Amino acid sequence: MEHDMREPMQALDKAHWLTEERLRVYPRIFLVVFVVAAIGWAAMARDLLDSQGKPLGYDFITFWAASLLTLGGEPGAAYDFQRIFEAERVAAPALEHVFLWHYPPTFELVVAPLSLLPYIPAYLLWVGATLVLYLWVLRRLAPTPLTTILVLSSPGVFINLMQGQTGFLIAALYGGALLLLDRRPILAGILIGLLSCKPHFGLLIPFALLLGGYWRTFLAAAVTTILFAGLTTLILGTGPWLAFYENMPTLRLVYEDGLLPWIKMPSLFIGLRMLGVGSGIAYGVHGIFALGVALLVWRMWWRRMRLPLTGAALVCGSLLVTPYAFDYDLALLAVPIALLALDGHRHGWLAGEREILVAAWLSPFLATVISAVTQVQVGFLCVLALFVVAVRRGEMRRNATPEHATA
Repeated sequence: MEHDMREPMQALDKAHWLTEERLRVYPRIFLVVFVVAAIGWAAMARDLLDSQGKPLGYDFITFWAASLLTLGGEPGAAYDFQRIFEAERVAAPALEHVFLWHYPPTFELVVAPLSLLPYIPAYLLWVGATLVLYLWVLRRLAPTPLTTILVLSSPGVFINLMQGQTGFLIAALYGGALLLLDRRPILAGILIGLLSCKPHFGLLIPFALLLGGYWRTFLAAAVTTILFAGLTTLILGTGPWLAFYENMPTLRLVYEDGLLPWIKMPSLFIGLRMLGVGSGIAYGVHGIFALGVALLVWRMWWRRMRLPLTGAALVCGSLLVTPYAFDYDLALLAVPIALLALDGHRHGWLAGEREILVAAWLSPFLATVISAVTQVQVGFLCVLALFVVAVRRGEMRRNATPEHATA
């Protein structure tokens, strides 16, 4: 049956606009544009600030400042807006706007060594090292000659580089865990445990592992999470944990009331807030939606569908269920895009799937622009469309006849 399903779909491929030649040429155009934009951005900076008064590396300045406070023996001070601002001005004395630190203490331990270097070298080391990990994992997920250029030219890479954020690291951990899940289940669990440095992206993982029968991975992830938190407490003390807890109302305030740029936040909750829906109703609708997404993901893992499809659904679902996500987090979409592209190459494509993959590839940049114009959260819709592709392919591979597949 699998051979019968592939032939009609592969026949349609000959006429599809997304040819291999275009996959080689268009990404190179994007890459040239991004490189020129980055050079211009850096060249126009004065006193490490760009034309909008933001530091080069944007959010990375909070990582460096938190490291400076941590190495100075005051890790809990990172959650104090006055102290973090003072530390940020050590890196960029002309800075006029504070960049707040909201991460859990486990991530503070990760970034602790960064201020051993001056700000710009530390920024280049951070984005360079995490980009290498990101690219290596994606090349393993989609081992084709086009992978490198498609990754390096993607808007998600550009945005994460410019903002000095965590997208590369989180995607590398996620993708690495999926790569190792069947062959090295304990190591996969360790990588999942390290994801606890951004815990809101791991909400679906425990049940997925249990329902899929990955007991060793689940136990390894649980032990790693506990040891990670314990090591953080041993090194940094309990102060950062108390400060993190006390900071939660501040985070909720800046998140719910638009003090953070909503157009850059691809979640259903934010999409509803942009339409004028109150916080309480938006949380309720988002909660119901998140539960539905979770049930679909767990169902796929329970039914032991193909790992490229269950993995893609898990990553997309993890982005959908959290109300707190940013455009730089969409660098994570490279993992499901790679997995679904590999599955489509092996088993054939359904109508519209490649267009959705292209939209998801473009979404970290275009979604912000379109959302600013339309006041509709397009980034969330792109993630949702990619999630639907993964779920639909999983269901059709279980149930479809050849006629259904080619429809």
